[in-house]
Parts: sequence; C-alpha cells; structure tokens
Amino acid sequence: MLFHHISVSDVRLGDHLYRWRRFKLLQGIAVQPNDRSPRISVVMSIGLNGFRLVTVEEFKGNGILRRVLYDQGDSYLHPIKLSGTSFIEKKRPAREIAQNALLLLDTNNTNPEYIEQFFAHGAVNFAQLCCTMSHEQWRHLLQLNGKRNIRI
Repeated sequence: MLFHHISVSDVRLGDHLYRWRRFKLLQGIAVQPNDRSPRISVVMSIGLNGFRLVTVEEFKGNGILRRVLYDQGDSYLHPIKLSGTSFIEKKRPAREIAQNALLLLDTNNTNPEYIEQFFAHGAVNFAQLCCTMSHEQWRHLLQLNGKRNIRI
C-alpha cells in the first residue's frame, strides 16, 4: 500500500488523514464531535497555528484522500514514503486519538494564544502527536494553558 488512497466512506474514527494541495501536505484527525451523531468530521490545521472542524468531504476537497500509516518499522517501503505519511511508531487507540484532537480544537477555541505558543514552529506535526501521545499526557500539556513556555 504505497499510496494510502481511501474513499470518504472508508474514513474511521481516529484516522490520521492527509491530502496534497498545491504541493503542501494538509493533515487532519477523524473525530466524532457529537456522541449522538455517527457522522465523522476532521480536525485540521489551518494557517500556521489554527485548527478547525470540517466535514470529511471539505477536507478531501478536489484532492485524493489518504490515510497515514503507523507501525511501519519492518516495512521495506517505509523509507521511501514521503515524510509525514508513514511512521515507525505505534498509534494509540482510535477513541483516544479522537479525544486528543477534540481537546486540541477546544483549547484552540478557548485559548488560541496558548496554541500559538504551544506550536511555535507551526502545527505540522499536530496529527502525529494526537496519534502517538496518551490522552493523559496530551491533556496535561494542553491544560497548562500558558502557565509554562512549552514548544513542540
């Protein structure tokens, strides 16, 4: 599975998604923002430090939707894949990944200055962090709310 193409109907909770737009890698995490609705949405980065919730269709746009692969340590294809599309690390359970992304979105909405400081060099790795950090660690970092200068 060299290219990781998936259809909109194949998107599952906790998926680390990506697509290309104008030679730029756009990344997002599939979440279920409302327990009463089974509809999947995507938390995606916008600009340098902002985040917003969009539909899977909006995230896909006119491009090709793809899923990032994790646990690729023994794969002979891993070294030739583009940076940000394949990782050696194991990912957390899907529900925990979605919780991490929703907490990030909530923190962005309530304290955008902290998110800007947290991702001082841009939020290009936010989806990988959501997928590989435990929710307890993630909550601890985001709930500091500017009490310390932390840069990822």
